[in-house]
Amino acid sequence: MALSTSNWRSITPEQVLKLTKPTAGFLCPLSANTYGIEYLDFSILDYSSKNVIFNVGRDNPPSIDLSGVDLADIDENLYRSIKYEFSEDVLRLPSIQTTLVFCVGEREVPGFRMVERHYFRDQLVKSFDFTFGFCIPSSTNTWDAVYSVPPMDEGLINDMINNPHETKSDSFYFVDGQLVMHNKASYKYVREDAAQAKKSYEERYGSKRTGAAGGAKAASKFADEEDIGQKALAKQHRSSAFAAFA
Repeated sequence: MALSTSNWRSITPEQVLKLTKPTAGFLCPLSANTYGIEYLDFSILDYSSKNVIFNVGRDNPPSIDLSGVDLADIDENLYRSIKYEFSEDVLRLPSIQTTLVFCVGEREVPGFRMVERHYFRDQLVKSFDFTFGFCIPSSTNTWDAVYSVPPMDEGLINDMINNPHETKSDSFYFVDGQLVMHNKASYKYVREDAAQAKKSYEERYGSKRTGAAGGAKAASKFADEEDIGQKALAKQHRSSAFAAFA
């Protein structure tokens, strides 16, 4: 299924939920974000141990390798693409939590919704559909999502490890059913031997707690759709004026 970027205003959540492979490009321009939605911080955690696996934000920006790159050729799409590198143990975590902190501009944001599609090569391996709901104008918000998944086929895990950055995702953000943002990511998983895996997990994530089989075993981030239980938790933070809307 191909979607036309020339008519991006008509793209719906139902259409992106039917995509079976990564899009060739971005389905909407940066200018589609007329609500002033801005990401302030993003974290990925082992839900069982609460160890932080990944964090990026204003105070901790992602590193960008610009060696050999002509800065004159850099376009706006660079700023909405990210490359992740994780240990293979992340694929076997029983549950993963993501926390997104974002702010919105002077307009209210009704029906804020995210659809995220994960693929290995041209195979869909996971799809998420979360609704945050209404965002108050000029508010700062925290969006927590918890992914609880069963074990993934070891053959697929090995393929994902052996083929770095062929695991990709498209994240689509809608306001009241209209596409306002589209981000992309690719993933590299680093293989570790069994003896090194637990040690490296503790060194990388700064903890020796062993919840959920050492926090590095049992399940994966991606699995068949019908076997997955998922939940999303959302909360809003603002000044004391927020109480008037509660």
